[in-house]
Amino acid sequence: MSTASDALPQDSGGPVVTDPEATNGEAVESIVEEEGVAAPAQPDAEYVDPAKSRKRFGLKVPAHHPPPKGNDPSNYEEKYPEDAYSQEMGPNARVFRTYVDQRAIHDTNMVEEAKDGVDMLLVFAGLFSAVVTTFVAQTSQSLQADYTEMSANLLFEMINIQRAIASGASVDTVTPSPLNPNITFIASTNSVWVNGLWFTSLALSLTTALISVLVKQWLHHYMDLPSGTACERSLLQQYRFAGLQKWRVHIIIGLLPVLMHTALAIFFVGLVIFLGPLRDSIAWAVGVITVVAYVAYLIAHVLPLFFPQCPYRTSLCDLLHVLYSRVMQYTVDRLMYRLCKSASDVREWKSLKELESQAVKSLSGELSVEALHELFSMTSNPTVQSIVLQAIGGLHP
Repeated sequence: MSTASDALPQDSGGPVVTDPEATNGEAVESIVEEEGVAAPAQPDAEYVDPAKSRKRFGLKVPAHHPPPKGNDPSNYEEKYPEDAYSQEMGPNARVFRTYVDQRAIHDTNMVEEAKDGVDMLLVFAGLFSAVVTTFVAQTSQSLQADYTEMSANLLFEMINIQRAIASGASVDTVTPSPLNPNITFIASTNSVWVNGLWFTSLALSLTTALISVLVKQWLHHYMDLPSGTACERSLLQQYRFAGLQKWRVHIIIGLLPVLMHTALAIFFVGLVIFLGPLRDSIAWAVGVITVVAYVAYLIAHVLPLFFPQCPYRTSLCDLLHVLYSRVMQYTVDRLMYRLCKSASDVREWKSLKELESQAVKSLSGELSVEALHELFSMTSNPTVQSIVLQAIGGLHP
């Protein structure tokens, strides 16, 4: 086994003191200083970046490293190369490729939301139509003559005539049957109302299902784009989107739940009328439940018009907000004209989404604190909690 002295360069002019058991580093340090041989310099301590050694709330704060260029999918200036001179509106210009990407994101969200609502309506309309059909199949018989009941009445009249003859009484004393083939049948008012309401409800339900199927086909055609250059696809997408707005497809989709809910309300009214002659208490119970349910239904659709944070929003709320805005604008204009004999200043009525965004901006500080608290309390992941604690330092006072 070689010693440390074997590993060191020997100086012919001076003695070297070494320890046979020493390591190479220790042997170097044992060189006699009077010989003028300096020990090799030790490497400096590793440099620690102050940014990496920062701590906040006793936790290490990692240094910020900017993401490498080109990794941000929303940065289209990096995603797509710059257009050549005079090609800014060319067939495959960056602006058209950006439009295709942004339109795809917007249309996907819009179409998926519409399809989910239409699919739920189709399922509900199918189940509801089956239930109404079962009731109608039984009650529709009351709209025509019941020949079984007519035969029973005529047989009962015949028996009474035979009894009168046997007892020597006059046949004229026997009450004739109110049902016979020679009398025109007239359905009762109750039967007419019940069947009329239930058939109307069934028709509305099937109409909702039909329009829902058509809407799904419209949306499929809207998303089915042929191949072509970015410019061609962009112009076609804009053309179709303008068509959706012009032909009020979003209003048609928003009115589909209204048709279904109207059909359900009509069915309940017919059910109350049907139960009236059978049992008053049951009819009253069903009627009270129906009234309470639809009063709550109306209130739930009105509340989001005045409280942007109210979660009871549906597509019908947007339509009601548009109607409410126009009615209010017309009313204000008429009042201003009568009072001041002049038209009022044009007021821009904001949509529900704009009102919601405005409310979020006004409460951004409070919402930030609540979001951090919710994120910290909803998980036991230490990394998530560490990130939350680090983010607290960035809150504005």
